Amino acid sequence: MLNQLQSLTEYVGGNNALIDQWLQARKQLLVAYYHLVGIKPNKDKHTPLDEQALDDFCHNLVDYLSACHFHVYERILQEAVALSDQKLAQTHRLALALQANTQFIMDFYDSSLATAIDHDNCIEFQQALSSVGEAMAERFALEDRLIRLAIDKE
Repeated sequence: MLNQLQSLTEYVGGNNALIDQWLQARKQLLVAYYHLVGIKPNKDKHTPLDEQALDDFCHNLVDYLSACHFHVYERILQEAVALSDQKLAQTHRLALALQANTQFIMDFYDSSLATAIDHDNCIEFQQALSSVGEAMAERFALEDRLIRLAIDKE
């Protein structure tokens, strides 16, 4: 996911401050997720789960989802009014899919990530964390399409 983010960041090329901030927030979220699950870029060793990593990830996740939902998407949709009817329709479909994705992730957050981890729920927590990772990958693909629609004004 970090490689895809780097490619998109290069594609955007600093042409839109809002999107640049958005992509930087995504990078912070991914780094927090990788730290939580024990993946370190360019390293083969996994690290054990720790409370600070979980807190950092949860904080980044909620901040990211909130900023996207209440600020970024709204601004992108406002700018989309200038797009063709076809791109405007695509933008609205992507916004609806992202809204559903937000709800899916927040449901997992509320049911699994926000609760204390102990021996009894460790497996469920790992499964929830994996599902959140998959949902984030889906979300980033949708967001990438939204960004490309916003950047490609033709």
